[in-house]
Amino acid sequence: MIKELRSEEELIKCVDLLRAAFETVARDFALTEESAPTNAAFTTLENMKRHLEKRMTLYGMFSGASLVGCVAIKKSKGSESVFYIERLAVAPEKRHRGHGEQLLSFAFEQIRKDGGRTASIGLMDNNERLKKWYRSKGFVQHDCRDIEHLPFKVCFMSIDLGEGMVRTG
Repeated sequence: MIKELRSEEELIKCVDLLRAAFETVARDFALTEESAPTNAAFTTLENMKRHLEKRMTLYGMFSGASLVGCVAIKKSKGSESVFYIERLAVAPEKRHRGHGEQLLSFAFEQIRKDGGRTASIGLMDNNERLKKWYRSKGFVQHDCRDIEHLPFKVCFMSIDLGEGMVRTG
């Protein structure tokens, strides 16, 4: 089941999940809170609440009472038809079971329901494994640039949701 996360208890569970899920990436790419403070590996409840106040909607995937994954969706300020997918994460012990794909498909449907035609993501440019996964889902890279406060280049990818079905599997 996937549902919007709103309560303090749900947000705390999501922060814990994000920190655990992104910690593996932070470790693999030698990121620290000092070098990449905005990375989800270092998120806090206060930070999450600030994002939610800024037009971000957070969803959680549950298996029974356990939160196994999450995804956030945020509408672009510059375009009514563009939405950003953020904080897509699956608990490390629940990976490689299709949960990420289910969360991504859910995000696509939510974006379509809200009138969106394009989903966009940003990720570490040197995370080739993740870029390959997003490419397999139909995303295309359209930009790559340095962001002042980050120690890596950010790859921007997007997918047109208006053209039939999106690839899964």
